[in-house]
Order: sequence, then C-alpha cells, then structure tokens
Amino acid sequence: MTKISITNTVKRIALITAFAFLIFTNANYAQTLPAPEKAAKSFYEWYIRELNNDRFPVDDAKQQLLKLVSKRLGKWIYSPAYAEHGADYFIDAQDWDKSWVTGTKVSKSVVKGNTVTLKVTLISPTEVYGTQIFNVKMVKETGKWKIDRVDNENN
Repeated sequence: MTKISITNTVKRIALITAFAFLIFTNANYAQTLPAPEKAAKSFYEWYIRELNNDRFPVDDAKQQLLKLVSKRLGKWIYSPAYAEHGADYFIDAQDWDKSWVTGTKVSKSVVKGNTVTLKVTLISPTEVYGTQIFNVKMVKETGKWKIDRVDNENN
C-alpha cells in the first residue's frame, strides 16, 4: 500500500467513526426526557395538527390526550363542567388558524420543583384569528412533563 492510500484509509475511518458517534449521541439524546418547552411545543403542534385533520382530540384521541395532560386536568376535561365551558380549553376558542401548527413558539420555562410555567404563542399570519398567547402550567407526572393548566393571556 502506498502512503497516499493509507492516509485516505485513515481519513475514511476517522470520518466514519465521527459520523457513527454523532448518530449514537443523537439517538441517546432522543431517548432522554424532553424539556418542558419541547413537551409543550410538541403538545400544541400535535393538538393543532389533529384539529386541522378534522379530529377533535378531546373526543377523538382521548387515550393520547390523557397521556399528555395531568391527571387533574384529564379528570376535568372529561367532566360535565368542561361540557359547559363553551370553547376548546387548549386554544380558548371554537375556531382556529390552521397555520398555528407551524407557528407555535414556546418561551423558556420557569421550573419550581415538579411544576413549570411557560408561555405558548400561536402565531397567525392573518388578523382573522390573531396571535394567541397562553400561560401554561405543567407538572411532572410519571416522569413526564404534562399540561396542567392553560390561561389565555389575550383575555
């Protein structure tokens, strides 16, 4: 083997090793508990995507929703009191902007023990629905951050 082919072989091995390390590191990272911000953003993107597909999570995805909200909130959502609420609890409206699914922003969270507060902003490019800002409280249950309370800051 010539010196050039040995050098190229070493470079290839180094490159493959570095690439494998990056894949392994990212795979391990994905398995860790998501930050509260990531959990809130994922929840709202999922929720709006469901609405955009004519599925109403409270009615059509009960089991999935119950995995993403606190036990306290889940109990209320499926109570007669929620039926009289008059609007979708998570977006505080009866209608929504389909573009919210890609216009979801989450602020940095403030962690106090097993609770977190943060803001979720649903950005609309039109004035029909406008940008909505929600104060969201999350709790850690069964090792995961779950939505516990949502208040519309615009009201």
